[in-house]
Amino acid sequence: LRPMPPEVVRGHLQHVLQAEAVQSDEGALRLLSRAARGSMRDALSLTDQAIAFGSGSLEEASVRTMLGSVDRSYVYRLLDALARGDGKTVVETSEALRLNGLSAASTLEEMTTVLQRMAVLQAVPEMGEGGDDADPDIAETARLARALPADETQLLYSLCLHGRGELGLAPDEYAGLTMVLLRLLAFKPSASAAAHAGGAAEPEKKPQPEAVRAPAPPVAAPAF
Repeated sequence: LRPMPPEVVRGHLQHVLQAEAVQSDEGALRLLSRAARGSMRDALSLTDQAIAFGSGSLEEASVRTMLGSVDRSYVYRLLDALARGDGKTVVETSEALRLNGLSAASTLEEMTTVLQRMAVLQAVPEMGEGGDDADPDIAETARLARALPADETQLLYSLCLHGRGELGLAPDEYAGLTMVLLRLLAFKPSASAAAHAGGAAEPEKKPQPEAVRAPAPPVAAPAF
């Protein structure tokens, strides 16, 4: 079976929940439709679990807790700090994820998802015009797409993708996450590199030595 788009999964979940008279909010349904990864069967199974977990209703906070999903506000904060080269905010946000018990792997997965959407908007800006107006993430994703150069977006996507597979090799997943984030910061092109990318720098002019004057010819002695 072909994987179904999250929008289709979400629409079917809304229809089922309305028929069953189960209260739900848009944020909860977005999380469930993403977590299903294109499988309607998985979406329905996760929804049943979420209803039981939420005591008969579906709210974003309880669904996020059940799934272990990372609030995208952390992801946007990290990407914004990386765009500005703000290492302090990057480390502090990573520590906040640890203190709140949020998944390092989920953080990198959410980052790759946002970076992919940013790359699409950078390549085809008009793609953002027909997006889901009910999704509040679109405006923030578009802002970051404008703030981060396209080549850096591609680099961050690649590093997040590979860093996700390295978490199991780290002493603990939060140490691994911090190192991946610092790697993203370390590989950010420097200002001087960006300046050279805009155009070839003129070679530095060396001071020219002063011209050496030829000695004046000897003056002949007057004849008496």
